[in-house]
Order: sequence, then C-alpha cells, then structure tokens
Amino acid sequence: MEIRNITTRDYLVVDEKVGASLIELNLSGISLIDLPGSANHPLESNPYHPSALLTPWVNRVRNGNYSYKGKNYQLPINEPALGNAIHGLLARAPFSIKQQSENSITLDYVYEGEELNYPFPFIFSYTYNLLNEGGLEITFQAKNTGSTSMPFACGWHPYFKFPDTTIADLSINFLPISRFISDSQMIPLKEESLQGQKAFIFSKEKVDHVFRLEPLKKHITELRDNKHQRSLFLEQSSIQFPFLVVFHPEGFTSVAIEPMTANTDAFNTGDGLIELEPLEVFSGQIRLSIGK
Repeated sequence: MEIRNITTRDYLVVDEKVGASLIELNLSGISLIDLPGSANHPLESNPYHPSALLTPWVNRVRNGNYSYKGKNYQLPINEPALGNAIHGLLARAPFSIKQQSENSITLDYVYEGEELNYPFPFIFSYTYNLLNEGGLEITFQAKNTGSTSMPFACGWHPYFKFPDTTIADLSINFLPISRFISDSQMIPLKEESLQGQKAFIFSKEKVDHVFRLEPLKKHITELRDNKHQRSLFLEQSSIQFPFLVVFHPEGFTSVAIEPMTANTDAFNTGDGLIELEPLEVFSGQIRLSIGK
C-alpha cells in the first residue's frame, strides 16, 4: 500500500500483509529504508526482521519462558540458534486497513488471546502520517481488551540507509546514559556507564547494543551522512520509549535504530515493562525527518 503527500512529494510503502511493515520511505527525495537480507529472504521470513513491529514484548525473552501474576508461560522458540522467543507476536501478522486518507493510513490487528503462551487479548493500531511540514509521524497504539491486566512492551525495528554511502560515511548522535553488555544468548548481562559519550562512529567501533536513554520529553537521534552533509532525525519521548537499540548488520550499509518502551527480556526482569489494565490504552509516537 502506497501513501503520498502531494505537497511535499514524500511517500511511503507499507506491506499490510506482513506486520504493516514500512518497506519504503522517501523523505525530501531521499530513499531511507533498507531491507537487509531481502536478496535471499522474503519479508515474512527475513532473519534480520526489517521494519518489524515488536510487541507485546521487545527483542528477546530468555528461553521463551516468563511468569506473570504467579503463572508460568512458555513462548515458542523462534530464535533456535540462541534459544529465545524473539520480536513479539505481530512482526509478521496480517494487518487490516482501518482508515486511509491522502497523507495517512491506519492499520490494525485484533489479537484475541488465542495463544496459551500469551492469553491476553488486545488491539494494536499503527498510523503512518506524512506531515505537510515534511517528515513522517508514526503512532503506535495498543488497547487491552481483556478482563485482566497484561504485560506489555512496544518497539520498532527499522533499518535506515542513505543512497551512495558506505558504513564508513555514517555516524550517530544521541543521549544515552548507559549501554548493556549481552551474554551468549544476547540477553543483557550488565549495564555499563557511557560517561557522557554521545557520538558513535561506525568505522571506529562496533555498535550492537541496547542503550538506556536520558529521560526527555523530546529525545532526538541523529543518523549523520558525513559524505553528503545530511541527517536523518528520529524523535521520540525517551520517557515513554526509554530504550534504544543501535545495530549495524555486518556486510550492509544500513543501521537499525530501534526505539523501545522496555529492555530486552523485560518479561523476566521487569525493566521498563508496562502492565496495561483492562481497557487501558498505550499510545506513543515517533517522528522522522531530514535535515542538514
């Protein structure tokens, strides 16, 4: 499904059949979304999970096992190499178009709690809105439709690129407090202070971490194309989305920038975990824009 803003000429393409994934985004004439792994894998089985929605858990649940309100649950192990449940339930689910206009589209998925490993019904809605002032605003909304509280987290897994660049041309600037060092299952093992470091240059250090952010109503991550002197800005509330994954997949020229409401394995650690009460709604927004 393609959406265009006639005023700005920005456009996007969403695959509603595979998690309402954003598979193309052009802002200010720049094609920004990468789908690493797509040369060998269709979107629905791509191991890099490009543009995936992460909910009702983000990233991994160790061994797929968690307890909630005194009851134990076993999720399917869909990351067999590391033995984890990964990326929630809706990353590849078929969404329905709920509303559409010239500049925006809203899609939703009704989860009825049919899986015994996550028996908590909810409705999730995605809205993509191409702004008249330029840029894209994405709204993530979940409503607990069950009769009990539910454990919940939300995140997004896009990969961004700039045309005619290599990874050596890119750097990233944001405001982390710390980063997490992972164990052999890619589960956070310890938290390491960054002592004020704000900039990371991909050609000088390997970046593949969960970061805890400074709590700001308006946190801006800048992915910088130093070759062409231009930037992609990702804006989020780091009170609402206090975690960010930054990941450069080896062999590709793109960078994953993943806002998350909770930490990896939050179903077990509780770090950032939200408990939605019956009929309670979570709603959060992320904005993308291009600047110099």
